[in-house]
Amino acid sequence: MNQAVEDKPAAAGNGRRKADPRGLADWVQRLGEAGMPAFAHTAHDIAHISESRESSAAELARVVLQDAAMTARLLRVANSPAFNPIGRAISTVSRAVVVLGFDEVRSICLSIAIVESMLRGKQKERVIEEMARSFHAAVQARAFARKRKDSSPEEVFIATLLFHLGDMAFWSCAGEAALELDMRMQQCPDQAPEEVQKAVLGFTLRELSLGLSREWKLGELLEHSLEGRQDCDPRAGNVTLGHELAAAVEKGWHAPSVRELLERIAEALYLPVEDVEKLVHANAEEAATTAAFYGADRAVRLIPVPGGRQAAGEDDEADDDIAAFPEPDPMLQLTILRELSAMMESRPDFNLVLEMVLEGIFRGIGMDRALFALCSPDHRFLMGRYALGLDNEILRRNFRFETGRRSVNVFGHVMDKRQSLWVGNDSDIAIRRLVTPEVQAVTAGAPFFVTPIEIRGKVIGLFYADRLPSGRPLDEESFASFKHFTQQGNLALTYLNSSS
Repeated sequence: MNQAVEDKPAAAGNGRRKADPRGLADWVQRLGEAGMPAFAHTAHDIAHISESRESSAAELARVVLQDAAMTARLLRVANSPAFNPIGRAISTVSRAVVVLGFDEVRSICLSIAIVESMLRGKQKERVIEEMARSFHAAVQARAFARKRKDSSPEEVFIATLLFHLGDMAFWSCAGEAALELDMRMQQCPDQAPEEVQKAVLGFTLRELSLGLSREWKLGELLEHSLEGRQDCDPRAGNVTLGHELAAAVEKGWHAPSVRELLERIAEALYLPVEDVEKLVHANAEEAATTAAFYGADRAVRLIPVPGGRQAAGEDDEADDDIAAFPEPDPMLQLTILRELSAMMESRPDFNLVLEMVLEGIFRGIGMDRALFALCSPDHRFLMGRYALGLDNEILRRNFRFETGRRSVNVFGHVMDKRQSLWVGNDSDIAIRRLVTPEVQAVTAGAPFFVTPIEIRGKVIGLFYADRLPSGRPLDEESFASFKHFTQQGNLALTYLNSSS
């Protein structure tokens, strides 16, 4: 019955396009460059933000804010009962980092990234099956880690969620190769999936997961788990137990294999089996609810919940119509200003305050690009420090201007006169003359708002915003909001500086 696979170990290249990769290394490269570059980039950025929490909190917020869909999903998850049981609204990414914590937000964002990337592929049924199992396993493993007093349960959650990354990536992006493997696995249901994968592809999907983990540098815990190194890394045991349980209960919660597994888990957690049974049942319900809030709605129905109950799903396409450029939102502006005031009670990091002000300008006022520029220590140069919006890194890198007497431009003028400006075609001739070729190179002639940042009587930099990418016009209301936001940011920064 299984000889079709066993007799043709080289079948990987027989029925597939010549363009398909030939080996594991080629597949890792293919998925990174052509199949999943967005996830690889996002995962790399999020997973490897500096370990210095004070600076990385602002960096994490900035990475999230580059993606409008991720921002929307993060705020939806952050306001869900699982993460926000008291129901206090969280309206900004910056506030989410403060309220939920760095590790929690990083975990949420990586989860969102994998959901959004994987569900766009062609072999959706296989992807959804793997995603359901991974969400279930991840919630179980995180609970086990908490019982074991793990220092970072969210790291365990992510390692477990990404344990079958290779499987999901392959089924999502592999095209004809995925169709061939799917057909062969259906023809040989009694053969171990790993054997079929090896025969058709020349490697297993678990090996692909390990290759992607190393290539994208997703963390030591995930690598140890995929390598089966539970003996030298006990934390990897949580990952393994989570996936074993998630796979076992798909045959029914009362199956003999599930009972045996519960006994092993009870031994590992030093808990009675009855307590473990209650724990894993509650975890299954939490996993279904969690998957729904992350947007993996179709996966929710495949998570075995004791009693057959289902979590209410959301519309899979709920975030598909998010505008590329944020529209002005007066209520959000007010909310962000309130959150900025509330955040001051916790004495936040200087960088996080800047990030919240930029988020208010970007999302609340509805600007295409928002930037904070800081003076060099000798005050000879003004250089972009943080930026949000389309091509934000290009804006940040290119925003570098001399501010000394030998170089007169509009930004130096703003800092010297300590006044906010709306620079455009209607500006007076004196201001338009200060829009030098160097300034033109950054603004491309588009109108913009600019205002200085002054602390203790000393100008340290400025805020800049425009709508260049979309070409939308600026208006008086937006300029008034821009000045109000930056004034409040100035007050907050002055407060932090005076109390430090």
